[in-house]
Amino acid sequence: MKTLSKLPTIYGNLFNFVQEHIYNEYNGSSIVVPHVCNNANAFGAGFAAGVAKHYPIVKENYHLLGSKNVLGYVQFVEVEKDPKYGHKLIFANMIAQNGTICKNNRRPLHYGALAKTMYRVSEYLLLSFNSDSKVQIHCPKFGCGLAGGNWNFIQDLILDIWEDYRVVVYDIKR
Repeated sequence: MKTLSKLPTIYGNLFNFVQEHIYNEYNGSSIVVPHVCNNANAFGAGFAAGVAKHYPIVKENYHLLGSKNVLGYVQFVEVEKDPKYGHKLIFANMIAQNGTICKNNRRPLHYGALAKTMYRVSEYLLLSFNSDSKVQIHCPKFGCGLAGGNWNFIQDLILDIWEDYRVVVYDIKR
């Protein structure tokens, strides 16, 4: 039986940690940062606001999606690569939110699209990194803030879909 201890949680700034992590020779690794995005071409609230501030190229690429901005699609954006060790920092814009939260849409998160995008992240890792590569997933508590999802259910999806990877969750207090 899987336990929540498989999901270490860090209370702090994801952006500072991943920056330091990819430039570390012995304990470093490539890091993929998946997060939930909407299909309404809006990128500037919640965790996405922090992404836009620290890595504006991720927001710029998101706005270039056009007709690909549909539920279930994932856009991968490499933002940094350590020249010495080759570790990469990649953001995964997972399109799993139908519109934005409003009075008539209290849970814009689409669980089917979320599971599909999470599976695509695992496919990307399998195809993009060889078995000797060190790669980890570092993510916020995606899908449960402005998207309105249930974190307990999302944790179960993480444990099922990303069970072959080290996943670190960040509880970011605003």
